[in-house]
Amino acid sequence: MRENNPLKAAALVIPVLLFFLLAGAVIYYKQRMLFIDAPHVFFRIVNDGHLHIEENRIGSFITQMVPLLGSKLHLPFRLLLVLYSASFYLFYLMVVLLLVFIYRNYGLAILFGLYLTLFVSDTYYWPNNEVHQGIAWLMLAFAINFFTASKNRPLIFTVPLFAASFYLAIWTHPLVMAAAVYLWFFYWIDKTYWPYTRVVSFVYTGILLVLAWLKYYQGTHSGYDSSKIEVVTHFHPAKISAVFTSPQFHFFIKNCISDYWLFVLLFIAGLIGLIKEKKYLLLLWTIAFATAYLLLVCITFWGLDSGRFYIESEYTPLSIICCAPLVYYVLPKLNKKTAVIAVILICCIRLGYIYHASIPFTNRVTILDNMLNKMKEKNLAKLIIPEPVPGLDSALVMNWGAPVESIFLSKLKGDVPQRTFIFLSSETLHTVANVGKDTLLACWERRTVKNTNTYYFRVDTASGYQVMSYSSLIE
Repeated sequence: MRENNPLKAAALVIPVLLFFLLAGAVIYYKQRMLFIDAPHVFFRIVNDGHLHIEENRIGSFITQMVPLLGSKLHLPFRLLLVLYSASFYLFYLMVVLLLVFIYRNYGLAILFGLYLTLFVSDTYYWPNNEVHQGIAWLMLAFAINFFTASKNRPLIFTVPLFAASFYLAIWTHPLVMAAAVYLWFFYWIDKTYWPYTRVVSFVYTGILLVLAWLKYYQGTHSGYDSSKIEVVTHFHPAKISAVFTSPQFHFFIKNCISDYWLFVLLFIAGLIGLIKEKKYLLLLWTIAFATAYLLLVCITFWGLDSGRFYIESEYTPLSIICCAPLVYYVLPKLNKKTAVIAVILICCIRLGYIYHASIPFTNRVTILDNMLNKMKEKNLAKLIIPEPVPGLDSALVMNWGAPVESIFLSKLKGDVPQRTFIFLSSETLHTVANVGKDTLLACWERRTVKNTNTYYFRVDTASGYQVMSYSSLIE
């Protein structure tokens, strides 16, 4: 890819952005590591002694190696949590450094920086969403293959590389397909950065579309992804107009005014840039793809049950789709100083939103800590709290991770054995009536003490679970 001084200068800001995001991951490790998926995955890896890849999202191995290897080395528990929290942004920082200093793909580096910030506030504290890791692999896939094409390597080498790199990216999360397809045709239509001949272009396009179809097919036959895909495939096209009255669409529009306004401004600036350059096909491609993607999200998540931390991760591919025109048709027209200042301002504004979003996650850690303190006062080791608990459920955002969140925090507090509590609905209480003293009720599983890593976790086996309401616990 040819060098462009304004893009290069602006891209140098992105490693600095990643440094701040990495520092935040260390500072807010409790908020991130004591929230549902992160402790659940960590707990399974440390206790089972192997990677915990869910839904065939293979690219997540890169961060899961940290708790796996760290636990085998018997690193201190607190250090291991900090390293796991940091590992996500260490990976993203590595990707950015490769993009900027090895492959010199400055546009992709800036796009990745925008991806990690424009729709990110609450979702920063939910690190285990594989879509972010998938997008990181996607940025590398584009950069590596474009770089290799510029070196005129033989097809016997480049075709397997292309298939393997895009396979890794797309298989890490289904939403990566959208960003991959959009960027692929964006570059092809644009021609400026396109390194392939006509024949090779069609060959690689076929491979990319086959990979996307295979991922879609695989997703329709797996538990979590199939439920989401089924919502879309069973949606009647005649109801498209109803999407614009859905709660999710209203939520998106409202937040584009209050929280994601910067995204709107950058999107509009990019469209204006395309119009000025008379790139009408790219304009149509971008608007059509962005609209289709937003409709897809609104159809899949019609209501507002998922929580901001979750739905933001579904929005994030829009930052790539909608900001590519800005990166390639606006920033290069600016002088270097203006381009750098613009990117710095964008990063600083979004870092402010991420910092402010820490408040409810800090609050939930405080709630967990208070509950453990009350358990200690009442000499309780294992507790079942009947749901619902008005007020508390919303304050905790989600509570299904409480069994391992409480163990982790108890461990950090120095308790031996560690205390643990779980929230269960009144309808399911009878299913745990006969749980033995040597059994731990974890997230979606019952685990015997002999199947826990006793180097890190000591579960009380002298007493069974007690049932107590939240109000009785805290009184």
